[in-house]
Amino acid sequence: MSDVNRARAQRLMQQAGLHAIVLSKPESYAWATGAPAGVASLFRRAGAALALLPAPAGEPIAAVSTELFATHAVRALGAAQVLTHSDWVETADIRPWIADADASAAQLLQKAWRDRPTGFARPAAFDARTSFEQLGALLRQRGLQGARIGLDLDFWPVSDFALLKQVLPGIDWVDASAVIAAIKAVKSPREITRLKQAAALAEAGMHQALASVRAGVHRDAIAQAWKQGVADEVGRTGAKLTGQWEYTTVGPLPWQGGGAIGVGDVLKFDVGCLVEGYSSDSGRTYVLGRARPRTRQIMQALQDAFSAGLEVLRPGHLLSEVHARATRAIARAGFTGFSRGHFGHSLGHDTFCEVPPFIAAQAHEPIEPGMVLAFETPIYVDGEGGFIIEDQFLITAEGAQAAWSLPRELLELPA
Repeated sequence: MSDVNRARAQRLMQQAGLHAIVLSKPESYAWATGAPAGVASLFRRAGAALALLPAPAGEPIAAVSTELFATHAVRALGAAQVLTHSDWVETADIRPWIADADASAAQLLQKAWRDRPTGFARPAAFDARTSFEQLGALLRQRGLQGARIGLDLDFWPVSDFALLKQVLPGIDWVDASAVIAAIKAVKSPREITRLKQAAALAEAGMHQALASVRAGVHRDAIAQAWKQGVADEVGRTGAKLTGQWEYTTVGPLPWQGGGAIGVGDVLKFDVGCLVEGYSSDSGRTYVLGRARPRTRQIMQALQDAFSAGLEVLRPGHLLSEVHARATRAIARAGFTGFSRGHFGHSLGHDTFCEVPPFIAAQAHEPIEPGMVLAFETPIYVDGEGGFIIEDQFLITAEGAQAAWSLPRELLELPA
């Protein structure tokens, strides 16, 4: 099942003057088609799998898939919308003749391969030229031979783009990376569910991690306790965890990770879980024992910034307003030289948890219902520690709904 909001896609593509978009990034292919891009996509080269997203919402999405993974694409889109190309993996389907007890394995496999053209040979990995030729066939079927078509050029290797233009020279290829990001910014109900589940797993891990903290415990043991807490919650709920990550730091040098935690040390968690490829992102800061005055001063400034930004993290405001509010609040606390490029980002299904749009000074996009945003106010101070307040929010018509319930203020853990 595709997660593309076709009405939103049509509006944004028409505004950009696009007749269609072709998606080659594996994560974007899966988002558009509801099918896996396949093992050929592990090479991270354009052409392993291609999704054709027409601008008119009533026209079906189509795909070019490797033969090995075509069944998934056909199941998602229908046989008429899928063309294929070969990869390096040799396969055979002998099920139609499996009952023939007298036939050898070689005879059955020869029957399975009987429709192959003379001279058939598989490529070393996959043949992008053949994939692009199949894309051309799809475009001709749709009457898009001379159309203006967008690409996710933030993914394409230069050599692959050059080959595409050589194979399909009549197309007006343009960069649609920003348009694709804008379409993706508002999530489908399925995407929202995955992101909520991912955040819940990460928060469950936090409880076990915090329970493990005491003087002398190593950073790695705290991180492992978080991972174990996530694993326990997966076992309890049956959630489809596909990955997890953590940036846990202890002590005064945040970019060195830290060793064993001591009394007065700052402990920062920035953690996320992936459910079916969708990554959560949230963070909290603690101190073991009594916090030093500078620790409190830094955290209070970040709390003020978070509160100020959260007031406008709602429909009717721009992402840039959130950034401006948070920046001004930190300056009012005396940190006038503070400069943070972004105070958060969208969340979704990608190679990294941080995806556009960003909560940045240049981000004049409106905040819309259906967005899932990670809003954060972090700073990293060598000599004092790493600090962050971060929550994952679902934007609704009424405002922002936090995914975590853990307190945001600095907490002193028992020493």
